[in-house]
This record gives sequence, C-alpha cells and structure tokens, in this order.
Amino acid sequence: MRRALPWLLLAGAAIAVLAWRLQLSYDLGLFLPHGGELEQQVVVEQMTSGPGSRLMLIGLSGADRDTLADAARDLRDILANDPAFSQVRNGESGDELASIPSTVGRYRFLLTDPDWSPNGLANALGARMRDLAFGGGPEFVDLVADDPYLTVIGTLERLAPAALTDESWFTADGTAVLLAETAAPASDITAQRAAVGAIRTAFEILDEAALLRLEFTGPGAFGVELQRTFRAEAQFRSTLAVAGLLVVLLLAYRRPRLVLIAGIPLGFGFLCGLAVTALLFGEVHGITLAFGFTLLGIAIDFPLHLFSHSRGSAPHRAMQRIWPTLRAGAVSTLLAYLALALSGSPGLAQLGTFTAAGLVGAVAVTRFWLPDLLPPFTSPDSPQDAAPQSPRLAFLPALLVAGSAVVAVFLFIDGSPWHDAPESISPVPAERLSADHRLRGALASVDLRYQIAMPGASVDDALERTERLETELHALRDDGLLADWRAVTQLAPSRATQRERQQRIPEPPVLAARLSEAVQGTPFDAAAFAPFLDAAAMARTLPPVVPVDYRGGPLDSWVESRLLALDEEQVSLVSLIGPDPERLREQLATRMPEAHWIDLKTASAGLFASFRTGVLRAIGIAAVLIALLLALQQLRATRILWLVTTVGAALAATALVAIALHGPLTIVHLVALLLVFGLGLDYALFFSRTDTPTDRRSTLHSVTACTASTTLAFGILGASSVPFLHYIGTTTAVGSLVSFALAFAGSRRLQLS
Repeated sequence: MRRALPWLLLAGAAIAVLAWRLQLSYDLGLFLPHGGELEQQVVVEQMTSGPGSRLMLIGLSGADRDTLADAARDLRDILANDPAFSQVRNGESGDELASIPSTVGRYRFLLTDPDWSPNGLANALGARMRDLAFGGGPEFVDLVADDPYLTVIGTLERLAPAALTDESWFTADGTAVLLAETAAPASDITAQRAAVGAIRTAFEILDEAALLRLEFTGPGAFGVELQRTFRAEAQFRSTLAVAGLLVVLLLAYRRPRLVLIAGIPLGFGFLCGLAVTALLFGEVHGITLAFGFTLLGIAIDFPLHLFSHSRGSAPHRAMQRIWPTLRAGAVSTLLAYLALALSGSPGLAQLGTFTAAGLVGAVAVTRFWLPDLLPPFTSPDSPQDAAPQSPRLAFLPALLVAGSAVVAVFLFIDGSPWHDAPESISPVPAERLSADHRLRGALASVDLRYQIAMPGASVDDALERTERLETELHALRDDGLLADWRAVTQLAPSRATQRERQQRIPEPPVLAARLSEAVQGTPFDAAAFAPFLDAAAMARTLPPVVPVDYRGGPLDSWVESRLLALDEEQVSLVSLIGPDPERLREQLATRMPEAHWIDLKTASAGLFASFRTGVLRAIGIAAVLIALLLALQQLRATRILWLVTTVGAALAATALVAIALHGPLTIVHLVALLLVFGLGLDYALFFSRTDTPTDRRSTLHSVTACTASTTLAFGILGASSVPFLHYIGTTTAVGSLVSFALAFAGSRRLQLS
C-alpha cells in the first residue's frame, strides 16, 4: 500500500485537474495549421469564423411550389426574431423596413454618397414616384419622406449574402431554400446547436410541417452533427476495444487477475493524458478524446512485456532485464509523438501531447508499481530453453525498402502521393456534401471562394486601402470581370471618406431650397420631407462611424468576420461575387499589387501542403534525436542499421498498403505512420535483444500479444465511418502487423549485439 500511495495521489491530482479544467471542443478548425503567411492565416480564419462559416442552408420539400413558398416565408419570419441568427432570407424582399439597424439608419448619408445636386435630388424623387406607382404601404411612404434616396434599402440589399428577388428561392428539383446567417461562427458548437434547435422548433410549429421534409446544411450544421458522431464513435469503439483487449489478455495469459492489473497503467495513462492536455490547452477536442482509446493499443505493450518476461521469474528481476529496452522504446515513441507539437496545428499538438503524457504515465506505473502487484508465476506455456526458430529472412527488410521505392516511383510518376485538399479528410458524409451543393445551386452568390485581403497598420489604414481597391473593382465590374463584392467599408467607411461625404451634404437652407425646386411638377409636398432635412442636418455633425459601433447589434458578425486582427496588422477582407478569377486576378496584380488575392479552395490545399511539410520536418528532427538516443544506448552500428532498415521497411510497406486502400495519402495517414514508427521501433528493439533463449521466447510471446492487442484496437477504430478515424485505424492496424512480421523475420539469424 505504501508503494501505491504516490500513484494514487497522482491519479487524484489528475482527476482534480480534469474536474477543474476539462472542457470538450468540437471545433474542426483546431486541426488546421495556424500561423504562417498572411494568406494562410486568412484561410484559417475564413474556414473557422468567416462569413461562409456562419451560413446555414435550409431546404423545404414535399409539397407544391405555392405551399413551399408560404412555409419558407413563415419559417423566415419566425427565425428572423431568434437571437441565434443575424439574418434569415428566403429570396423575397420581404418587409425590410421593420428591421433596419439603428446604426445604419443614423449614418445612412455617410455610408453612401448620394447626389445632392438639384438634378440628383429630382432624379431620386422621380424614382420614388415610379416605386409608389407599383404599390407601397404607409411604411414605405414614411421611408421616402425620411430618405428619398433609399440609401438604407440600398445598403441592406448589398449586405445580403445572396440577391433578393420578388420570389422565393427554389432548387432545380423544386426545394424551397432559405439562407440563415448565424450570429456565432461555426466553431462555436454550443451556439450552433442552439441554432439547429431553433430551426427544428420553428419547423415543427408550421401549419404545413406534417406534409414537408426539412433539411439543413452548412458548416455549423455539420459541426453539430459531427459532435454527436464523435461522441457516439468514442463510446462505442472504446467499449469494443476494451472488450477485445480483455479477450486478448485472457487468451495470452489465462489469468483474470492479470487483466485487472493491466488496466492500471492504461487507466492511469488515460487520466494523465487528459489532465495534461486540459491543463495546457484549456480544452480537449472530441477527436482527441475519440483517439484516446487508441492509447490502449500502445500503452498496453508495457504491462504485456512485463507479464511475459515474468513467467517463471520474479517480476522485479524481469523488469530489470527488460527495462533498458522498454525505456529506449518508450522514449523513442515519446519523441515521435512530441513531433506533432511542432506541426503548427493545435489539434495535432493536442493529439501528440495527450499520447505522450499518457505514455509517460503508463510506463512509469508499469516500471515502478506493477512489479509489486505481480507474484512470481509459471504458466502452462512457460518458456523452454530452446529458442524459437524463424525463417532465414534477415534480408527481407532491406529488400522491401528497395521494392517499395521502385513501386513508389511507378505509382507516382505522374503525380504526388499526397492529397492535400481539406475534403480529403472531411468527416462530413458525401451525401450531406451533395445536399449542401444542391441547396447552394439556388444561391449562386453564396459562393465566397474568392477573397481579397487588404492589410493595414491600423483599422482606418486597412479601410482606406480597401476603398482604393473598391475604386478599381468598380471599373472591373463595368468591364464584366465580376458581378459585385462585399466589404466592411460598406458599413464603416474610412474616417477621411466620411468627412468628405459630410462636407458634400448641403447646409440646411441650401438643401431645403433644392428640395422645393425638385418637388415642382410632382405630387410630393416639400413639407412632408422635414424628416429628411433633419436627418441630413444631423449627418453633417455626426462623429465618424467605426466598426466597433456595430458591436452587439444585428450586423456585429457581418463586420467582425470581414475585419481581422492578424499579428500586428489589421486586415480587411473583400468577398468577390461572380468573378472571372483568372482575368480579375491578372488585372488586380497590375493595378493593385499590394492586394492579396485569395482562392480559398486552392489556398486551403496549399495550407495543408505546407502543414504536411512542417510535420515531416518535425518528424525528421525526431528521427535524428531517436538515432542519437540509440547511439547513446551503446548499440553496435550493425544493430542500429538493422533497426533503421526494419522500421523503414515497415513504414514503406504500410504506406503502399494505405495507398492501395485509400488512394493518395493525407495528413491523417502521416499521423498514423508516426504511430507505426513507434510500434515498429518497439517491436524491433525487443526482437533484437540477445539474451538467453528463454528470454527470447518470452519476447516472442510479449510482442505477439502486443501486436494482437494493437491490431485489434486500431482495427476497431478503422471500422469507423469518420474518415479521420478510419484512416488512422486501418493504417496503424496494417502497420502493426507488418512491423511484427518484419521484425520477427529478420532478427533471429542476426548477431547484432
């Protein structure tokens, strides 16, 4: 009990940390690389919290067109009043007057640049006469009296994520479509869950709900769905893995007590991993939690090595014999996992930290506590004096390395072995992505793929640069190179621009005289425009509107998502609608070389490519450190060469099998190959030990049990429907089998010690 006390205290401390700090996160953006060039930082921000991340597409089907249009209108009206959404559109212009943001109404003459000349004013009144001829209620008449230019309506229409019409949006197959912009970004799963709940609740109270089918897509909706999937997968597959490990242990050792003892380092390691991750990161991602049970397949190796070598021997003596090899394998695996911390991805850094801390906890308990719990025992299959025989295949690893290199050349002579597009590891099912694409087909302007980033030393500097860009965009739009754009300057122009617009507003007596002249020959009464004259006079003295003035209001998310603080720069983002990408990019490069063109689809692939390069670099550093570690173990050069060749062959063979199963490799496969590296080195280290025949037989027994448990745990993970988990599971399971086969086949006839 005295020896157990320190470990019980550490376990209690870990539990206390978890109770204090543990928060679960399901933000997929955590697994994107952070930092890097401006374009890369913008891509990450846009994928996690940009305008596109806030959009939900809602589809209604199952009835005739008129019924669906009515239902879409009713659903829009309900959701428009829900705080989870900043705006909800169904294609109809609707009643925009009742929801005019106060800031837009107050600053309307500074957000636009009306023509204040007598002709300009007369033209505006003429346009309003034509509008009234087609209808318009009292609210519209009041709006005209307040603003004959309709600057507010013009501003709000430009802010809409898709063009408003007089008819509801429909897909080609007759599905009514609504576009909802959530107040919170997709990374806020709690807020997105509330938004999804609001949609379901609103749909259920529709009169036509019994007849209709509801569907909704978008980053937020996918995130909520994935949260449920990750939770279910983690619970289900961890249960299967534990049950499978119990079977393996009972078959290998035939003692239920050993099964319970083996659970001690596993449970302690899991607690350590969670506690350290929560302490360092403040939260634990759902993928890390789902990945956590795979720690079972790695940490289980430590007690199994002890169990097998303790048969017929005192546990403490067995631990002394195997500790140098166990320590070398554990430290090498630890270095491999810590390489993930240098990947540039907080998510992968979490995975690496969790696994590394878990391994440290598991190996420490195994080394310093488990020998006290194991009495000496002799099993029916206790080791004999004869060493196991194996084929003379010492040359196999080297041959496999060479063969894999030749195959790789032929496989990728026309392309790269890597697939860097984000969709390659997307956990969103294909049918859900297809539904999203179908709904977006009714809303061409929703595509926010092309953006321009304008950095500045300050917010106002970024706004001024954006305005200069807009001058060029006006000309390029006239040339047919784009349909429109969205920029934060449409709600918050630079201070200089607002001052210029204030100076162009006529003094009250001058404006009154021009108005009197403009109403001549029209049914309008100049006296009815008193609110307009008052608003214009107030606009002359208003302080400039700035982005923070929209904070807390309905347009907060719209402004926030288009003005980013990156490092020491303020970046204004301009979303392009309907561009001719090649020609537009070429023209901008000539006219405004300081503008940063961003193609989110292409840039995201480049982001993952640079991310992969960073991970490979980190792994290379880890490999050098591991080689130094092995050299410090005073191993012969021939033994080190055999270890390197065997592990390299296992990695090469596993990569080729993964390519055959999944196609080009992704960053997830790289993580899995890192696991295979750790497993392969552990197996090779134990098989290369030159102890007695009895010890070698114990090694065969322990490594076989380790391989079986690891393959089972990761094989269960590989059956997951989530690509991220499926790729890691299948690749690691295959790698475990290959590593065992190569290490066993090539070791027996080598005299390497």
